[in-house]
Amino acid sequence: MSLDYAFPAESRWAELERQTCLDWDLDALTSRQEAIDFLLRFENRLCVYSAFVEKLYSNYSFVVPEEEHGSITILPDERAWHDTFHEIPVDAVLPTGIHILPGEVLGETGLYLKIPGEHRLSPSHELPFQDGLKLLIQRYQARGQQFLPVLAKGDLREYEARMPSLPLHRIDVARLKQHSRLDVENIKGAIAEHLIGLFRQA
Repeated sequence: MSLDYAFPAESRWAELERQTCLDWDLDALTSRQEAIDFLLRFENRLCVYSAFVEKLYSNYSFVVPEEEHGSITILPDERAWHDTFHEIPVDAVLPTGIHILPGEVLGETGLYLKIPGEHRLSPSHELPFQDGLKLLIQRYQARGQQFLPVLAKGDLREYEARMPSLPLHRIDVARLKQHSRLDVENIKGAIAEHLIGLFRQA
């Protein structure tokens, strides 16, 4: 790598580390350590979207502050530029209403998905992660869509005032009109690869 290229790269990564859009605020949670432990289960298991820079990161690490207060920062791997997808518009990343939560909330173990009913008045369902994921894939396929879940900017949320949960967003590839077919396939592949890893872990 030439010095001419290295310097701007270092500058970009220094700027990235300062972006608060890659932080999760943990101070509102009852148990900070529970929040940290829960979040660490997803390191490199779900792609993360930053609306501020319109990028999707598939190779990153969580940086946990040593002090008792402060935010966990998502730090993309500077050696893996090919694992960062650029110019992902905000309107292509949609909320799903789905939350990942620890099974302990329900008196169980492992990961669970809290999935809204298909209709506004339908009750939500709490399902083991694998079962919930299969249901979601089938549900979106029936609509002619693909379920491509990602984490997005936002706070870790408390579930029933005791445990954190993570809201899921999804990539709508129909809104990636400026991307080539190859780019879209790479994005879909990265999300799927991470999801398989999480599926096996859960």
